[in-house]
Amino acid sequence: MGVINLMPIKTEIESQFSTIFEKIDKNIQLKYIYPVTHRYKNTSFDYIKENYTPLSEINNKDYDGFIITGAPIEKYDFEKIDFWQEIDIFFKTNLLPTVYICWGAQSALYSKFGIQKYELKKKLFGVYKHTIKVDNPFIKNDFYAPHSRNTYNKKECLNSIGLTIVGESEDAGVYMCTSKNYKDIFIFGHNEYQKERLKLEFERDRGDIPKNYFKEDNPNNEPIFNWESHRDEFYKNWINFIGGKL
Repeated sequence: MGVINLMPIKTEIESQFSTIFEKIDKNIQLKYIYPVTHRYKNTSFDYIKENYTPLSEINNKDYDGFIITGAPIEKYDFEKIDFWQEIDIFFKTNLLPTVYICWGAQSALYSKFGIQKYELKKKLFGVYKHTIKVDNPFIKNDFYAPHSRNTYNKKECLNSIGLTIVGESEDAGVYMCTSKNYKDIFIFGHNEYQKERLKLEFERDRGDIPKNYFKEDNPNNEPIFNWESHRDEFYKNWINFIGGKL
């Protein structure tokens, strides 16, 4: 499984996905991938070169699917991102099953369909309940999931290109939509997050308290980790779905 890791702290993403895939009773090897045209500031480039494969050198025959992470660059125009040309080529040529997360989802929608993102008046930050809108192979019951983003895609734009809305929240909007054959899965939240992730963001930014996350919404209390079962269910079912299609 190829993971194109666009987040600044590479080891954090590695820990998140190792935790998830270690629970799945299959022989899954995660291979991490990086865009070579990006200038790295938060992780040693020596570490990246030693542990990652350049995006420009990957061969689809070596992978069964991909995960594209988010990135804290939502407010920038897509085409002004230093690695845009590189990731745009991947989006347009990739034929394998892929999960696109947060900025990864928004950028893929722009690359593939010209769908624009729009800035929110206020950052969406917290844990929200979502309802299942259609039967699907991945999620069976209503669930909670974290969001942490400043932009969104309009639901009518997603419908206009034939995507299926799978999970949605009254407060957070569309959480997940898919292509008809489930090859492309776009997730606008962060079910991969570990328990402490929103707490770390809150302590770093000292902004609004994440909604529905701390007990009694008090940051002195423990976070409520109520999305773990959904996270594990989704990735287990996604891997099983991919395996059944290969």
